[in-house]
Amino acid sequence: MNDWLDASLKMQKQLLDAQRKALDAGGHAVGAGEAIVQAQEATRKAAEANLAAFQAWTRLWGVGPW
Repeated sequence: MNDWLDASLKMQKQLLDAQRKALDAGGHAVGAGEAIVQAQEATRKAAEANLAAFQAWTRLWGVGPW
């Protein structure tokens, strides 16, 4: 009976350890996702700035509908 109880406790500890690792990995994934969103936002802002600069350049030279 002790062997079964010891094995059961060992298995529960392993399951808890696996759950902790899964939660830790999930936390890292959330952090990575936030970094990706920040990079996408910075890229969007850079693209908008590039478009504004291009439009200003074309207005300066009198070409284009802007």
